[in-house]
Amino acid sequence: MITKIAIRNIIANRRRSFLIGFVIFVAAFLLLIANAFVNGVGFQVNKAYSQLQAGDVIVGWESLEKMEKTDATRLLFMGANSFDVKKETENRQTMDVLKDFLDQNQQKIESYYPTVRRNAGLEVGNMSDAQFSVFGLTPELRDRLQQSKTVSMQEGQLLSDLPRSIAVSQEKALSYSLKLGDKVNLNVITPAGEVRAEQFTIRGIYNNGAGWDNWYGFTSDQDARKLFQYENGYFDIVKIYLNDAGESKKFAKQLNAALGDGVLYAETGQSASLLYPTMSMALKGLFNLFIMFLIIVIAIGMRSAIRMNLYQRMQEFGTLRAIGYSRTQCFGIIFNEAFFLSIGALIAAFVPALLFNMIFSTNGIYLGPGPMSYFGGEYLYPDMQIADVALALVVLAVFSLIATMNPGLSLVYQTITDIMNKRQRPVKVMRTLYRNVFRRG
Repeated sequence: MITKIAIRNIIANRRRSFLIGFVIFVAAFLLLIANAFVNGVGFQVNKAYSQLQAGDVIVGWESLEKMEKTDATRLLFMGANSFDVKKETENRQTMDVLKDFLDQNQQKIESYYPTVRRNAGLEVGNMSDAQFSVFGLTPELRDRLQQSKTVSMQEGQLLSDLPRSIAVSQEKALSYSLKLGDKVNLNVITPAGEVRAEQFTIRGIYNNGAGWDNWYGFTSDQDARKLFQYENGYFDIVKIYLNDAGESKKFAKQLNAALGDGVLYAETGQSASLLYPTMSMALKGLFNLFIMFLIIVIAIGMRSAIRMNLYQRMQEFGTLRAIGYSRTQCFGIIFNEAFFLSIGALIAAFVPALLFNMIFSTNGIYLGPGPMSYFGGEYLYPDMQIADVALALVVLAVFSLIATMNPGLSLVYQTITDIMNKRQRPVKVMRTLYRNVFRRG
């Protein structure tokens, strides 16, 4: 009966219901779309981070372990964070332990890639670029990056069979007017401290991702090892992908136990950085905080409209109280009016938000190569999730409570005679609520 009365009142006051519902519709639509955007950012950033920088588990050298995890370049620019050539014997012994462990646990491992990835200077004519990292690829790792669509080619090949070949990002190609067949110089410092320079030929240009994903120059693993003068078996980082990614913590712990206190250590990809895996959560929290603040402001503003409406309907509620409806039931009618109006607005907002998501989750929203690309790439693919709809429902329930609590309780705690005569005396809502509900309980 309470629900029927609430719905009847919404229908009977169409104009008021539409005006209030439209405001809630806008807030609900913004909440759904903002979360869909941030979900897309999170998916793109996490995928690129997992495939390019890390893995389910990474194995690095002791200098990397000491580096702050808040540093955004922790896994981007390997150099000083790599091995110490003065510890040749200890390095070899620990690498042998690592190989034995991986062989013994191969049933848990999908694939692993000892990778050469080290910072270099890119030189084109009289121009140079220090934001550059040489990334050595095996054919297997190349296939993984392309099959997962982490890296897609604009033209040419990601990994060429020709010696001293390199693939650069579209951003680098545009910045230095590079095209297939052009020559570039790579200036590097080897682990032994030797300064070297070699000329490479552009054989591929890959599509831009997030800004930091455009700093890689992909070469063959063999060319990368020759460039940096790596002896056989050495690497900068080992990227390990497990059959069950949920076992990454356990696997890393077991691997660390096997490695002991040597020059190598293991950690999960998710724990290797405090930036990339948490970026989407931080953005989502920020967006939701803004939207919820907006909704609270709307709720506070709506209290005046609800209070005026309830004043006009005082005799209606006085009649309900007189025929036996309790204060709780009367407040339930007031709350349900706002809540059902919010639900209707949410459903109305969900339809265009879902259509928006279906269209752009496939085609993407073009952001361009500028600062906006740091949200995961030049294209953003929104991803609406059921949890976000549930969150919106909870937020609107709280909204309904905030909007109706003060005017609703102020009304129902009047005496029946005052309500019937449209006299509304001041009521200390929280004090009265505490005395009549919480204290009694």
